[in-house]
Amino acid sequence: MQCPECEWEDIEILKSKGKKKKELLLQCKNCGIIFKEKITIEIPEIIKTRVVVSEYENSWKSFINLSSDEYLEIGTILYVNDNNVEVTSIEDKLGVRKVQCPVVDINTIWAKSLETPSRIGISIDNHGTVYPYKAELKHDFRIAIGDITQIRDRKFEVYAIKSLERNMKKGFAYANVIKRVYGKLLSEKDKRKAKYDLTPFLVKRG
Repeated sequence: MQCPECEWEDIEILKSKGKKKKELLLQCKNCGIIFKEKITIEIPEIIKTRVVVSEYENSWKSFINLSSDEYLEIGTILYVNDNNVEVTSIEDKLGVRKVQCPVVDINTIWAKSLETPSRIGISIDNHGTVYPYKAELKHDFRIAIGDITQIRDRKFEVYAIKSLERNMKKGFAYANVIKRVYGKLLSEKDKRKAKYDLTPFLVKRG
């Protein structure tokens, strides 16, 4: 906003009337002239947006109110029906999946519940014979390539991790982004101790 006389930008608001359309009484701090200005304030509208929340094999639908001037992106934490959920995908009004999207263009938000543990798959390979398991772990449980762990009487070494984004041969990942852990069964002669035991966290085979 500039002074109409000297084009100075340091302006003092003396009086303001109205809400969406404001009429301002202003004074230039440089030349002292008093003048009026009308401005329109854009007030964001609230958009009721559909959310589909996954809890393992099940899912439930709800709606959340979002501001029309916001952007939403994958990884955002939302509060839906007294549940913390994490956005995993966004579908726009053309049916295209997006990493981020303006709220005004969103058709459906896909999310996973953070109120339940992360469920991961585990495959233990014994020279071509694979033992499959599923475990439920805390979201921040860390699994690294090279970890020695065990399930029941089977001790194994983690050699690969399939996360939501990529297949890993090195490094580590947290349970909240892990889809499956791949391990190599160790022989009884291997005396290395397991770093942790996943047996208490098993939910079912498969």
